[in-house]
Amino acid sequence: MRDKLPHALLFHGRAGIGKLHLAQVLAQSLLCENRSDIGLACGTCPACAWFMSGNHPDFRLVQPELLAPAQEDGEAGEGGEEGKKKPSKQIKIEQIRALSDFLNVGSHRNGYRVVLIYPAESMNPGSANALLKSLEEPSSGVVFLLISHQPSKLLATVRSRCHALVLAVPPRELSLRWLQGEGSKVTPALLAFAGDAPLEAARLSDEEAQTRDRLLDLLSQPASSALGLADFCQRLPPAAVVDWMLKWTYDLIALSSSAKARYNIDRAKALALLARSMPSLKLLRFYATLSSLKAICEHPLNAGLFLDDLFIAYKEIA
Repeated sequence: MRDKLPHALLFHGRAGIGKLHLAQVLAQSLLCENRSDIGLACGTCPACAWFMSGNHPDFRLVQPELLAPAQEDGEAGEGGEEGKKKPSKQIKIEQIRALSDFLNVGSHRNGYRVVLIYPAESMNPGSANALLKSLEEPSSGVVFLLISHQPSKLLATVRSRCHALVLAVPPRELSLRWLQGEGSKVTPALLAFAGDAPLEAARLSDEEAQTRDRLLDLLSQPASSALGLADFCQRLPPAAVVDWMLKWTYDLIALSSSAKARYNIDRAKALALLARSMPSLKLLRFYATLSSLKAICEHPLNAGLFLDDLFIAYKEIA
């Protein structure tokens, strides 16, 4: 394993299929001091115990502050609630520079040193360029594991210095068996709605599933008004509404082209009826509009007007 492993691996694929878990399993196996014949971690040696407790001296996880565990009370700094800053969604240049000592000092356990960066596309240009030097001139025994949902957002120079591994979405039947084995109540319809990504489907709460069903009921009724739909969605994050409408519109386009519904398989009949009265060109234009709205849906200037405009445009398709 030691002689054949590239110094940098880039795992990429859609969110919710287990890329992070796979990278963590690989990291633990690289650091394990009693690996099995097939190279997997034993789970019982001191190195495995340190890794599972988050304290292995030869492992670093680099992620945005937003994904880091919450600090204990009293660690937020001066100023109390008013002095708190929102956790950053980016991996900052300071986080990459902080790896310098780790990369340039030898291993504590005479083995690998592993850096896991998740998600890699959250690096801003400064932090990505800071990482680039380490990727171009890797220290002996260091392995970088980068995980990305959207590799196109990574610097081309970073991508070119990694060995890329594309992870496919698992078959629906396999995901359902795994979810059932984990005690999940995810249905085939919810798994399809999550794009067949099992972890994303498992994260859908009962309340979210019920809200999704109510919205789809409204969308299935031709008599539903634009303002009525917008009013129902007032309680939802605009980003979720845009995502759900993208999936709904994708299925309308598919069914208008004699294909099958991909996301809303439990509403296929209602979608097929609606698609008959919706011109394909108008559907495609609305889908493009939704795609452009993704850039501003996290922080719309006025959420109410944002939703009104969205559903007015939708109802104008027919």
